[in-house]
Amino acid sequence: MSATTTSSARETPSVLAPARATLIGSAVVTGISALAGMAPLIAVVEISRRLLNGDTDVWPIIVVALVALAVKQLGTFGAGVLTHLADIRVSFRIRRKLLGKLRRLPLGWFTDRNSGVVKKTVEDDVAALHQLIAHSVVEVTAAAVPMVVAIGYLFVVDWRMALVSLVPLVAGLVMYQRAMAGAGTKYPEFMAWLTRLSGAAVEFVNGIGVVKAFGTPGMAGRRFQEVSRNFARFFLDWAKATTTASVISEILLSPPSVLAVMAAAGGLLTAVGQLPPVSFIAFLVFGTVTTSGLMTVMMSVHPLVTALGVARGIRDVLSMPELPIPADPVVPEPGAPGPVVRLRGVRFAYGDTVALDGVDLDLEPGTVTALVGPSGSGKSTLAKLLPRFDDPQEGSVELHGVDLRDIDPAELYRHVAFVFQDSALLRMSIRDNIRLACPDAGDEAVRAAAAKARILDRLDELPRGLDSVAGEDAELSGGERQRVCVARAILADRPILVLDEATASADPENEARIQDALSEVARDRTVLVIAHRLSTIRGADRIVVLDEGRITEQGRHEDLLARQGLYAELWEHDQRARQDAAQRLEAR
Repeated sequence: MSATTTSSARETPSVLAPARATLIGSAVVTGISALAGMAPLIAVVEISRRLLNGDTDVWPIIVVALVALAVKQLGTFGAGVLTHLADIRVSFRIRRKLLGKLRRLPLGWFTDRNSGVVKKTVEDDVAALHQLIAHSVVEVTAAAVPMVVAIGYLFVVDWRMALVSLVPLVAGLVMYQRAMAGAGTKYPEFMAWLTRLSGAAVEFVNGIGVVKAFGTPGMAGRRFQEVSRNFARFFLDWAKATTTASVISEILLSPPSVLAVMAAAGGLLTAVGQLPPVSFIAFLVFGTVTTSGLMTVMMSVHPLVTALGVARGIRDVLSMPELPIPADPVVPEPGAPGPVVRLRGVRFAYGDTVALDGVDLDLEPGTVTALVGPSGSGKSTLAKLLPRFDDPQEGSVELHGVDLRDIDPAELYRHVAFVFQDSALLRMSIRDNIRLACPDAGDEAVRAAAAKARILDRLDELPRGLDSVAGEDAELSGGERQRVCVARAILADRPILVLDEATASADPENEARIQDALSEVARDRTVLVIAHRLSTIRGADRIVVLDEGRITEQGRHEDLLARQGLYAELWEHDQRARQDAAQRLEAR
């Protein structure tokens, strides 16, 4: 029926694949430049050998060492340029692929994730790859190559002294491992304490007004101070448990410690004639190299692991199932006999939680159908199937007799408009926010839509009128933003309208204005509305009552009240809530 563009993790190449060749090349260049950087050390040993043999012709060695240093600098610079260019190329490619992927994901994917999650993936996670691509490979290679080469060179010179040079290295690594093991066992407790500290701080800030008004002086900060003291005590004990091993590890791995060990052992062997003086000098020069880059390598492990985890997370997003696009889309024909929208045997579940179970529903042309029911009954899930935020796992949703899965999404949105409970305005002018679905709409059409949405007068009061930018000089209340969204739906002029609790968070004054605006946009359209306040949908052509994912009642307001079922209970509760709110308002 439709061709799926779903991709899997196995089909998605590594996000680092485009940079792989560059990173390998940069590592090779860095390794060569690191070797070249060892030339001055070799020069010191060779000059010492010649001078001890009475040969003073050392200038060729000095020249070679200087050339090698120049090669090292050029190689390091070149490798850095290559990795940074690779980072720019990979970051641009990943962001472009992510944005393309986000366009193809079902809209339900976004409703399950807040904007912070999406922003973290597109911006923060991609930025986290910078350390891995631009720095880590070069830094680790530059630190590891001299260390490995130095150890190998020392074994060639004298295996006994080479083993001696490994003593502080091995001892330092053992102590470092002990320190990290001690830190790791306490890390979960450390995070728990941070959570307690954060909670106490939030409680202190949020409750300080109440405590000041009704409590005793100093009471507001008592719990925060207590948690802070306990955290400080825990952290001090934790630091004491790991500090000793950490300090010993750093001392053992420091160049002075290695030099002291080499000098003691080498001096003894040289004194008894077991080690030539030139070899002794070689060990003094190269011995410190065996540990100098070790801390750099160890400190790079955590950023590398983090970056690789981020890369896997980005790959997971790129592997998310996309909205299936039909290979041969069908264009629905308005005016065909039968209902405009038809749901048959619809079932939808979030994991093991069934939201809809066997729902059959028809939306007749030009009618208003209201969905009501307790919280969690499946109202929002059902409404989101019509604009195809998700596809049902069983059953079908049809538009003019055509399954939504056989309709191109762009064509579907020419038929369906929606107004959400959360009034989302983009950071652009109010004019562009209103004409989001009709970018070429003229100013008169925009103003007419705003007037019908009962928001034009307020927009004219803004500093730059319709040119004011949302979030900058267009400071609108929640109800005002909602009316801008309604104006957007009016200008879009779609024949089908989905309203997801559009007045749920509005105050009574804004509720009335939003309701007037919705009445305007619903005129001569087929409307599916989720009702938060039942009084707003008492005149609906049909009211559908959902409970635990099933339709339990449907009919007009008066008929449902007469049945004395769930709708009647919901209506009574709604009326009591409105009366209580009115009494509280009068008491003020």
